[in-house]
Amino acid sequence: MIFPESVEIVEVSPRDGLQSLSEVYTTDQKVGLVEHLLATGLQRIEVTSFVRPDVIPALADAEALFRRLPDPGSCTYRALVPNRKGAERASDVGLRELVGLICVSEAYNLKNQNMSVDRNVEVIGEIVDVSRASDVHVVVAVAMTMFCAYEGDIPLERSMALIGRIVDLGVDEIYVATSAGADGPQKVFELCSSVRDTFPDLKVGIHLHNTNGMALVNALAAMQAGVRTFEGALCGIGGGIRFPHLTGNHGNLCTEDLVNMFNECGIETGVSWDKLLEASAFLSESFGVASGSHAAAGATKEHMLEMARLNPWAGGLVGG
Repeated sequence: MIFPESVEIVEVSPRDGLQSLSEVYTTDQKVGLVEHLLATGLQRIEVTSFVRPDVIPALADAEALFRRLPDPGSCTYRALVPNRKGAERASDVGLRELVGLICVSEAYNLKNQNMSVDRNVEVIGEIVDVSRASDVHVVVAVAMTMFCAYEGDIPLERSMALIGRIVDLGVDEIYVATSAGADGPQKVFELCSSVRDTFPDLKVGIHLHNTNGMALVNALAAMQAGVRTFEGALCGIGGGIRFPHLTGNHGNLCTEDLVNMFNECGIETGVSWDKLLEASAFLSESFGVASGSHAAAGATKEHMLEMARLNPWAGGLVGG
């Protein structure tokens, strides 16, 4: 296995996570969450989305939130923008990094974006135009890259063709997403390798959903293909997708489990483990969120050793 010296973790819970929950939280709560995330040493945090308030009421306070956030220091705040108007709103308040979204699946793009893929490419171009005028970094999320419940398996060639169109628009960075969370490590490795080989100078990240329980192994597969930027969400919140017939957990890959895995591999993330657990506890307690993280629940060596020290057990054998 190839183990790089370091990777980058991008936190998306304030945007992708909170927009997927049924409750609308206060701006004060959101500021508190971002403050806890900043304390971890994360280098990028996706704080909100500049969508119409009637589309996602949970993020209706985008401008007010951004104006109240603390100085990020070496961290970068970013936001999702659906179109030119969203990009203009984000640029007007001073955001330095914007994220556009497009799906490879035509059927899913029509349901989620309310537009064809071809029209969505044009919209991404408009976002790039706005961003270039303000010297803003542009990231594009390419979703449904491998499988869609409405269309089935997505051929690699089809995903690569769309990624090529996006790259031609002059974006700074892309990330690919296993949006349905139904993909395995072989397909993740093949796609990420193809993107890296075809566009060697392009910064490439990955966003993983954990529907089939393979998100962590898919992260390793992406790492082996050369990806060094990984998105996660505290407690695994978010990852809402428009597949109403699906059941089970569609959540994002837990940031806690992602960082714990890289720590066990000896790979530097720049994220303070103790501060990350504090942020995780804050989100769970202050927002009433049940955490999906194994690591935050105590499944680490350090936690087990501490519990054994505090609670020595002298019982009989119960298992291996």
